[in-house]
Amino acid sequence: MKIIQILPRLEVGGVERGVLDFAKYFQEDIAVISWGGRLIAELPSCVKHYRINVAKKSILALSKIRAIREIIKKEKADIIHARSRVPAWLSYIACRGTDCVFLTTAHGYYASHYFSRVMGWGKFVICPSSVIAKHMVYDFGVPAEKIRKIPRWVNLDEFKFRNYKERLKKDYLIVAIGRLSPLKGYDYLIRSFARVIRSFPQAKLKIVGEGKEKYKNYLINLANRYALNFNIEFTNYSANIQGILQEAQLLVFPSIEAFAAGCPVVASNYGAPAEIITNGKTGILVDPRDIASLSEAILEILRNPRKAEDIANNARKEAEEKYTLKYCAQETYKVYRQALQKINILIIKLSALGDLILALPSFKAIRENFPQAQITLLTLRKYSALLRECPYFDNIVYAPDDYKKAKSIWKLAGNLRKHYFDYAVDLQNSRISHILGFLSWARKFCGFKRKFGFLLTDSVSYKKSINKGPLESQDMVLGLTGIKIKEKKLEFYPIKTEKNFLARFNLTLNDEIIGINVSASPKWQSKNWPIGSIVKTIRLIHKNFPAYKIILFGDDYAKERAEEIADLAKVKLINLCGRTGLEDLIRLLKKVKVFITPDTATLHLAQSLGVKVIALFGPTDYRRHTVSAPNLFIFNKKLPCSFCYKPKCPFNNKCMVKITPNEVFAKIKEILNNEGLNSYQPS
Repeated sequence: MKIIQILPRLEVGGVERGVLDFAKYFQEDIAVISWGGRLIAELPSCVKHYRINVAKKSILALSKIRAIREIIKKEKADIIHARSRVPAWLSYIACRGTDCVFLTTAHGYYASHYFSRVMGWGKFVICPSSVIAKHMVYDFGVPAEKIRKIPRWVNLDEFKFRNYKERLKKDYLIVAIGRLSPLKGYDYLIRSFARVIRSFPQAKLKIVGEGKEKYKNYLINLANRYALNFNIEFTNYSANIQGILQEAQLLVFPSIEAFAAGCPVVASNYGAPAEIITNGKTGILVDPRDIASLSEAILEILRNPRKAEDIANNARKEAEEKYTLKYCAQETYKVYRQALQKINILIIKLSALGDLILALPSFKAIRENFPQAQITLLTLRKYSALLRECPYFDNIVYAPDDYKKAKSIWKLAGNLRKHYFDYAVDLQNSRISHILGFLSWARKFCGFKRKFGFLLTDSVSYKKSINKGPLESQDMVLGLTGIKIKEKKLEFYPIKTEKNFLARFNLTLNDEIIGINVSASPKWQSKNWPIGSIVKTIRLIHKNFPAYKIILFGDDYAKERAEEIADLAKVKLINLCGRTGLEDLIRLLKKVKVFITPDTATLHLAQSLGVKVIALFGPTDYRRHTVSAPNLFIFNKKLPCSFCYKPKCPFNNKCMVKITPNEVFAKIKEILNNEGLNSYQPS
């Protein structure tokens, strides 16, 4: 496994030393990208360092993406681990289209603006404490299952334990180490120290760290105001942190290194310190910004060497048990392995109902090829009843009805990005689906190359699919991920049967049913079989098979058409147009012996349920919109204008008119007599 650690600089600091420790631990398995710094000299010779400016917050930093991508390819990196926001943005973008997985470590609190969100977009987000983990979940919406908690560690070989009694031989030395920032509370420490020197005038405070010059000058002026300029020393980061902790009687602010070195700690009872320190046992906790409590805690350590020694001994023991480099490195390595083993897949299939049903074999094939993957489907909420029991998905993200609007696209894409997808498979292949897949920022985005095909990482020519059937076309897209549909047939997944649902429609289990779908969608009037043809077919069925119940199926739009058919037929019918939801439609269709329908979604639904389907085709090409099967019988009249794909026909639906009731009934008769079950010949 090859891992790249990317951070702004390799200067002296907690994050930087953590990367250095990892480099020493993993050796040749690590490469580092940074803008340089003092710690480069300490990197093992086998660790490659790439000096790239990934520290500057500027739009110009985007120019470094190509260089990072080249490093990923050169190193054949499996993981790139970002530890700060600018490096995170650059490596997140650079990973797209590669085999490299992006991870982050959230080392602290981030301002709640868009620039910081990238720290939650890793496949996993490592947090050093529960407080930071909650911050990422609640403030940035990071899914809790992506969080991995790994505490800061200490290299016990570098931070040797020194007995507390030996520390008492020199003047009292209090140390604070860390970035000079108002968030660290250095001004409260200086005010507290002003009280401490009243009891210990010989005490010294050493503040070790770097930060903005303005804030540092403020702290220096504050020390002068309290006449502490001879008692407080400001020093920049030192490579000899070990030596500083060896001499100190007390460290203010938490540090695992102090635990290891035997230096007692006083810290605020908030955030990570409250998790690391057991108050009174491994350190002393005080309320944040409480000057009096902080000064009393410092004095308690200085006045009670025996207690300080007990705290130091307890802290060292805890460091050896919980915070060793070996333990934390191994835990991080587990996260790396899990990131490579766990596959997250996004399937985009927004509409329509018939196309969703035609995609079921592809959904099944993806699940069979990635049985352990986390598979998410992006679709419309109105199809929830169809997919509720579908075993091929772990998660369904429902797009809003106005998903084509820019605001909805942006919001939906932001939701998808949080999941970190290894693959996005676009089975919709529209402009909007290409945009959503691109903005989800899946590592590999597969689909047909159309007008927005440049947004894909892996594509196949759309022109090559034009004369192919739906499953053959989908197979071309799946092939980009190495998947093949093994069995090209429509098959619905097992569904639970609701007890007594037939009674709601005045039906029983013993009823024999012939179903007729009376209308295609409102847009496609040219697909409709003439009312007169439907009426005549109904009469033939009623005359020759009186024991069968005839049900008219359709949506609200078909109600009026169905009522006219019922009035003209003058036989007993069950008109369910507009009366069945999707779940009821599925259950009812399973009861149907023969289903007559134009080219519409219920054709594919009935076929997938194993129903014998007679499909009537006119303006659309059955070869492109059906899946050949023994239970599908197609009627189509070839005319000079065939397959015009016009929603409204200027010739009064001539191609549909030519399909006669007698030939359709003849096929019904064959089916009911168990004949002709292996034909797939359009007439």
